[in-house]
Amino acid sequence: MASLSLHLSSLHHTSTTPLILRTTTALNLRTSTYKPFSIKSQSAPVLSQDDLKKLAADKAVESVKSGMVLGLGTGSTAAFVVDKLGQLLSTGELSNIIGIPTSKRTQEQAASLNIPLTTLDSHPHIDLAIDGADEVDPNLDLVKGRGGALLREKMVEAASSAFIVVADDRMATSVIIAGKTGVEVMTK
Repeated sequence: MASLSLHLSSLHHTSTTPLILRTTTALNLRTSTYKPFSIKSQSAPVLSQDDLKKLAADKAVESVKSGMVLGLGTGSTAAFVVDKLGQLLSTGELSNIIGIPTSKRTQEQAASLNIPLTTLDSHPHIDLAIDGADEVDPNLDLVKGRGGALLREKMVEAASSAFIVVADDRMATSVIIAGKTGVEVMTK
């Protein structure tokens, strides 16, 4: 029986660990038939910001059930939610949902995807609202409404039994920064 003893050391540890290889045949480590080889590592695919938003939106939409009245948020992240809802409705995976949009842009997007829409006046109770955020701190305090749909977003979210905030790592901050937050004025 032949044996080969190697000492391996790690970059992180100063001690060496022996590696002992035992075979039933003699080892001939110096052969004339040496063939070099290489190992190619494959890195994980790099996800774009839109890919991350889409993944987060898809996860949020998993909470939607057929027959729900939904608050449909506003913004680039919420647009992925509306897209996913339209897709699920068109394939029949969801049915009988009604959306209450928080902006004209969301209303137009939802209508183009054949998502039935209503108003808060017609449906004052909302099962679930899904929207994005502008900033989220480690305590999960967040800033919303910098995009201009602040009043409608607040009204829809206040009427909702549940509220899901869809945020990607771009919204994470260690401290909420006071800045430009719109104040909407409502007139009769």
